[in-house]
Amino acid sequence: MKNYYIFTFLIILSGCGGGGGGQSSSTPEPQNNPPDIINTNFEYEVIENVSFAFDVLSTDPDGDPISYEINSGDDQSLFSISNVGSVSFINSPDFENPQDNDTNNIYELSIRVFDGKAYSQNYDFLVNVVNDAADDDNNISPVCSVQSDNLEYCTLSWENLSREFYLAKPLDYSSENSIPLLISLHGGSDYATANMEYTGFLDIINEENFVAIFPQGTVAEGKGSTGWYAGGDCTNIEVCDLTFIEALIDYSIDNYGVDSKRVYVSGFSNGAFMVYTLACFLSNKVTAVAPVSGSLSPEDYDNCNPVRPMPILHIHGLNDSQIPVQGNDYITPVQQVYSFWKTENSCIQELVIDGADTNGDGYAWYSDIATECSEDVSINFTYLENFDHYWPISNPDKGGGSDINGPEYIWNFLKNYQINNASE
Repeated sequence: MKNYYIFTFLIILSGCGGGGGGQSSSTPEPQNNPPDIINTNFEYEVIENVSFAFDVLSTDPDGDPISYEINSGDDQSLFSISNVGSVSFINSPDFENPQDNDTNNIYELSIRVFDGKAYSQNYDFLVNVVNDAADDDNNISPVCSVQSDNLEYCTLSWENLSREFYLAKPLDYSSENSIPLLISLHGGSDYATANMEYTGFLDIINEENFVAIFPQGTVAEGKGSTGWYAGGDCTNIEVCDLTFIEALIDYSIDNYGVDSKRVYVSGFSNGAFMVYTLACFLSNKVTAVAPVSGSLSPEDYDNCNPVRPMPILHIHGLNDSQIPVQGNDYITPVQQVYSFWKTENSCIQELVIDGADTNGDGYAWYSDIATECSEDVSINFTYLENFDHYWPISNPDKGGGSDINGPEYIWNFLKNYQINNASE
């Protein structure tokens, strides 16, 4: 019995580790200190057409590798940042065509850094884009000749190309009065002279009192016929029609008393594709648009970036054999274009209006309309039954004829809108 108790006691002492501490304690992991941004300046000035904006300077107390992140700000999507903290515009800024949220050439973004364990606080940066006087598009000097009492034919040298346009004024025109501008773009393999005739805009110019410009597309190396180079990224296309048309807008404002708040663009076929390019990338200067028998190109659909809600009247023949409403690999389906702009303009209400068969051919028309959009804009996609790839006029020989009068229908939509903060 005595031996039993001694054995038990030895076990207890062994279990207690003889007072030696049993388990060994682990070394505490050192505390991580977050990285920080150490710039002393948070506002930078960048001249237009230059992509690089500024460098982010940072430090980490523990010497950990640092990564950079643009994580907020009204204009964050317009910038990229490298793995060494260099901030650049994704597309080079254009002073005459600001893309920032407030369209005032002041770009806002917030940046933070990360050391793999902790983030720094957010730091707000401003980038002010300033004008490059050598790049001003306002200073074009076309040579114009009078064709009639209210029509001029003009030529100019633009980006090493000879460009042409016709400018028409109402009979009671006065440069002392503020007046709206309508630009009409012809189709592919087409001419400005023909566009003046078939659109019918000159038939209503006196009554509605607007200036009209009919530009001529180029026959550039990449095209075998006249047309427009739709697309907002002029670095990848042979001719930059976007800047050419912008220059015409600026010229008309400076020299013909055009109201910068009321600049409208319409176009047919290939010209309609160019109209959508302007809606996407020149919305600070184009008030409202009316494309006819065209669509939004897949490239513009992916990259479209209007700076304000855009009123749109789209007209299309349901039997269009050249630009089918259902689209293809090169043409965005028209219904998809409607949905894009309905979302882009934050429209709430939709309705369908059925039009009358006014020419008695047994076919009519209807409009898909979206209203209650941002800034009181609307979109109207009008479809003409039994109508092929034609400009809408009441002619029974053209695909069954149109039940709407194109020029009046278009102008009655466009004239309802103006830009509240036009960029001049």
